[in-house]
Amino acid sequence: MTIQHDGEPRSNAVRKKLDAYVPTGHKTYTPTQAIVTSAEGIWLTTADGKRLLDFTSGVLVANLGHAHPDFEAGYARYAEGVPRNCYNAVSPLEADAAERLIRNMNLPSMEKVLWADSGSAGIIKAIWAAQHTRPDKKIMLATRLGFHGKKGLAGDVTGEVSKNPDVRFIGFPMDEVADVDAVDAAEANRETLLPKFADELDALKREHGDNLLLLITEPYLGAAGSFHPTKWYLQFLNEWCRENEVVFILDEVQSCHGRTGNMYACESYGVEPDIVVLGKGLGNGEPIAATVGRAELLDSFDYGEASDTFSGNPRGCAAVLAALDVYERQPIVEHGRTMAKAMRDGLVALRDEFESVVNVRGEGLVWGVEMSSPEVATAAVLAAYNEDLHLLGPLAKKVLRVSPPLTIQEHELHDGLERMRRALKRVEGSEG
Repeated sequence: MTIQHDGEPRSNAVRKKLDAYVPTGHKTYTPTQAIVTSAEGIWLTTADGKRLLDFTSGVLVANLGHAHPDFEAGYARYAEGVPRNCYNAVSPLEADAAERLIRNMNLPSMEKVLWADSGSAGIIKAIWAAQHTRPDKKIMLATRLGFHGKKGLAGDVTGEVSKNPDVRFIGFPMDEVADVDAVDAAEANRETLLPKFADELDALKREHGDNLLLLITEPYLGAAGSFHPTKWYLQFLNEWCRENEVVFILDEVQSCHGRTGNMYACESYGVEPDIVVLGKGLGNGEPIAATVGRAELLDSFDYGEASDTFSGNPRGCAAVLAALDVYERQPIVEHGRTMAKAMRDGLVALRDEFESVVNVRGEGLVWGVEMSSPEVATAAVLAAYNEDLHLLGPLAKKVLRVSPPLTIQEHELHDGLERMRRALKRVEGSEG
């Protein structure tokens, strides 16, 4: 059934055309289905002239905001005159972007870059690299309820059940970090909480011995409802993989480029994986991803074994370079950290004010607001739209993601939080 909103004739016409020609499964469900025709900074403009404050950054993509002037100027400069594709040739931009990215990550294990055209393709290439390097090992470990993509091997290691007989799932702290107020206690209770996760891995080690190939996780479980673990959890996984010669892959598709309060979540959690997969914010909206890691792993491919049509294309690499220029010349990440405290305080205040808000979880500028039910969460997204605030469709059915561009100013942040407050008041008023 076509989504329609009163007073939006142009947008409604587009929605009808979309339903006529594009299958439903192409889009992620968001009850508002805003028809956006332009964007600047933290603002989206719809086909009917409605201005929406963007609390989504696309989907953790526009970390620098929409149409950031320095990014756009740099992108235009790097991309001027270059071909749109260099599949059977080499663009200097590809080499420059790889060198800059490795220098920016500044980790000894980050030695080579394997480009991809999407986050899930980057994950697949990371898994391939482990398989090529250690073909005698088969078992892949993944944290339960993680999301790494829908395609192929990325889909195999997503969720909690896999059709791939070589995949095993392990626990991730969720109950322990259900609300932001619980994280400090969980961090302090390492000795009490760690055995649950250690015992699970030790049992898999006893069962599979040297057949364990890799372990893949996200810094935080985004699609599962924004569960952000203690530092010791990821550090433990990192150490366990090193001790047991298991390839440790960190999926930073959502978290890279400042989202968690540091340029990379590796810094936030104090880990050094064998492979890190970057995407979304990497090109600030240009579709490009990168699998970055140890040379011994990424050099395992022969010509063509990890190539595809658009990977490392000149315009994608131009976007990587332009984004890195902005991050390295301006205090974007530092500003995001400052805004993070204001965001935490504001969301916690909403939790304390409204019965419909059950928990608040997050770090940096990526937060999950858990509502009392899926119905209430959907109603909150629609009510926010009526307050000219753009939110994603609920994660895990009842969690509102709040992830504005890192460039958001404090008055804009408080404006967005006040719009959320008015939306929640509408929801609870209608329930009463």
